[in-house]
Amino acid sequence: MQKMLESDADLFIAALSQSTVSVLQTDAEGVYCEVDRGIIEKFTNKSVRLSTIMDEICYYYRDDGTIFRVETTEIEG
Repeated sequence: MQKMLESDADLFIAALSQSTVSVLQTDAEGVYCEVDRGIIEKFTNKSVRLSTIMDEICYYYRDDGTIFRVETTEIEG
């Protein structure tokens, strides 16, 4: 199951747990596509800094339509 990271609390939990986060942005046709993936190193109310799978540091802005998503596991009960 995938969870959208919308609040500061969501981003904090993903950063603390070192979860791999997918970054999605719209393409020329307006369809959301994954553009990057990595671990959250730092976030503010304006941006998110990721350490990517390619060992690069990338910044993404939260207010430009960028979506952050994490894979979660469901617990059956």
